[in-house]
Formats: sequence, C-alpha cells, structure tokens
Amino acid sequence: MSDDANPSPEAPETPAEWTALVDDLQEWVSPQWLRAARDFGSQAWIRLVLLVDIHAALSQMGPTEKIAMTMADLATDKRPGEQAGWEAIRDKSAERRVELVASIVDRAEAILPPDLLPMFARSVEPFSHMQ
Repeated sequence: MSDDANPSPEAPETPAEWTALVDDLQEWVSPQWLRAARDFGSQAWIRLVLLVDIHAALSQMGPTEKIAMTMADLATDKRPGEQAGWEAIRDKSAERRVELVASIVDRAEAILPPDLLPMFARSVEPFSHMQ
C-alpha cells in the first residue's frame, strides 16, 4: 500500500491570532508555557488550557509590581522622589499586565473554536472583578 492511498490527516492549523498573542506574552510567561504554546498551539484544547492558565497568572501582581511596591514602602520621607519612582514602576507594570489580560479576553474568540469559548468564559469569570 502506498502512502498516496492512505494520506495522513493534516495537522490542524494554528490561528495567526494565537501566534501573535504568544509573541506578545513571551516576556510575561515561563519558558515551559512558551514552549507548550508554540509546540502544541495547533490544538484547540491546549490553547484553551494555556489561555486560562495565563489569564489566571496575569490576574495577579507579578514580581515587578511586588518589588516596586515593597521598595516604595521602604523609601523614607526623606526620599520622596525615590518613592514616587517606585510607584511609577509599579503602576506602569500593573497597567501593562491589565492590558494583556484584556487582550487575552478580547482575542479568545479568534483563538478558540465556538464550542470552547463558553468554557473559557466560565474559567475567567472569577477574575472579572480585576481592575
């Protein structure tokens, strides 16, 4: 039997929006997350799991925000400029993180098939109160 008689099924195509999102997130995710996203992003279920995972991770303060908040708290009244600088770093990092969370939600429809969208919505709903 030749290979032409029994063609192998084609691998599902990775949505372009997924590739763009992964590129946007690469500085915010672990190497393991990034590798899974790139290696298995053609699978809709894996995209769902990874979207829920990164949404949950980015819905909490990251290291930059925590460090900046602590350093601002440690700055004395004698160094108000230093305190303000740390607060600005914290605020900028938080703003970018919140933008990424919103981007994940906004892009979900282009990334997931219609049957998985309700699962994503249910999974991220507890985080809808995030500012």
